[in-house]
Amino acid sequence: MFKTLLVVVAGLGAGLAIAYFTRPSVPPSGHASEVAAATGARSAEGATSSAAAARLDTLETALQSEIEQRAVLEARVAELAAELEALRVEPRQGGAAAEGAAGGEPGSERGRTRSQRDAGALRDDRERRQVERLIAAGFAPDRAEWINRRTSELRMQQLQAQYDATRDGRAFDPGAQLAGERTLRSELGDADYERYLGALDRPTSVAVQDVLASSPGERSGLKPGDEVVAYDGKRVFDMRELNALTLEGTAGESVVVEVRRDGQNLQLVMPRGPIGIFGGGFRGGR
Repeated sequence: MFKTLLVVVAGLGAGLAIAYFTRPSVPPSGHASEVAAATGARSAEGATSSAAAARLDTLETALQSEIEQRAVLEARVAELAAELEALRVEPRQGGAAAEGAAGGEPGSERGRTRSQRDAGALRDDRERRQVERLIAAGFAPDRAEWINRRTSELRMQQLQAQYDATRDGRAFDPGAQLAGERTLRSELGDADYERYLGALDRPTSVAVQDVLASSPGERSGLKPGDEVVAYDGKRVFDMRELNALTLEGTAGESVVVEVRRDGQNLQLVMPRGPIGIFGGGFRGGR
């Protein structure tokens, strides 16, 4: 009996020993946290890598699309450049053929002479058409020729005055730009000067497009649509001339402004100075 009990006890001890040595090892709690953190980090890195890979694929697709579009644009630009070059070559060939027919090579002395003759012909044609328009406006042929020549002389005088002022270091008076027009107007008289302007389709009165609130023009009764034809008894043909007249005389003195409204002439009284309008020119002798 006692031997049997010893055998049982020995078997239980052996089984406990075997169970102790063969149990799975359990890491400490801190080590388990580190393992979990490492596992989470690996998962996060995997997710980040996947997102980066997806974005890289998107960028590569967009880049490829842009490269293809650029290639198409470059091809189109090349086509347009070829067409433009063809258009440039054709006029040069035509010009060369024309000069060759006239006995001059492109760029040669004879070719330059021909070009000068062509420029002179264009100038002569322009002057001829201007004389014809003056004649159509009622001027006699010799009078029209004189007006055309006189305007050229006055322009040259203005250019000379501007040149002299620049050489002498003087400021060129902007009002001098109107000197030639004033001279021509005084030589022609207002009636013929108006016909001259109408023949060249230049303004012959100041069209009132807008009137500023509380301005002298509004207080005097000036309205949009009116035409200013005279200021202080002097005929007005354009806005520059009207502005110049407001600077004459004594500032603030009463002046009479003649206005055309619906075909009727009116006289408005206002102080000399800014009228307070936005205006432009009516053309064609209106």
